[in-house]
Amino acid sequence: MSNELFIMVVSFNTCEKTRRCLQCLVAHTDRPYQIGVVDNASTDGSWTMLQEFARQYPNRIVILRNPSNYGYTRAVANLYPLLTPGSDLCHVNSDVYVGPAWASRLQQHLYREPSIAAVAPVAHGIGGWQDFQIHHASNRPDHYPNQYDEAVVADINQRVRDICPSAITAKSLQGTIWMIKRDAYERLGPLDTGCECGADDADWSLRARVQGWKLLVAFNTFVWHDDHSSFSTMPDRGERWIDRSWSYFNHKWTGQFDHLSWSDLMENTVATSFPRYQYEEFCP
Repeated sequence: MSNELFIMVVSFNTCEKTRRCLQCLVAHTDRPYQIGVVDNASTDGSWTMLQEFARQYPNRIVILRNPSNYGYTRAVANLYPLLTPGSDLCHVNSDVYVGPAWASRLQQHLYREPSIAAVAPVAHGIGGWQDFQIHHASNRPDHYPNQYDEAVVADINQRVRDICPSAITAKSLQGTIWMIKRDAYERLGPLDTGCECGADDADWSLRARVQGWKLLVAFNTFVWHDDHSSFSTMPDRGERWIDRSWSYFNHKWTGQFDHLSWSDLMENTVATSFPRYQYEEFCP
């Protein structure tokens, strides 16, 4: 397992958070990597900041700029042609701050079995199976701040390093940060641009499971998420984007899973044959 990572970040009016996101990626990515950042016509100085980063790390960071806000998946589509040969992919929201050993831990899980398509960490600010506070109450520090604290992120990652289970199978992964095996990407394709700014992660997760792939949540990897930062800069908080994306998703999959409730389809640990899912636990 020596695949390079191609890390994808979309920027939209989150200049200081994007700066911190990139600083954390540069400081803590412990695998060979490149970062591709595409800016959706930000007006808050993000582009100038990104140009500074690209000059500082010319062999690590590539930047693109769209003439208007393309949404998330259409912006990401501009980065796929830049993928380095054989590299795994990692989607990272611009308000996510990684900690020590995040990349090696996720990539180790990714290559546990050939059938694993993608893996995502637990976090502050992510729900479901990836909610750190639900699944790691005993590993929460006495001082757990409401705001990002680099030392706390490092401390939590140390606490959960050897936890068992270190990963579990999940029915879907949150797109906030997730790593995709290159072979799975080649077989399943990129994010569906019809899911412009929402539902793209649920859609890709379903496509993977329909084809028999597994998805993992890594309990031994913790990141911090500032939660919907770009949406908060929009007048309607992104509701138009989100509604349109989920309408597309529902139309695309209508009639295929009528035998399942939403929870049985996407959330709980009940076994399903189509799309395939069986709960499993993995230890270090």
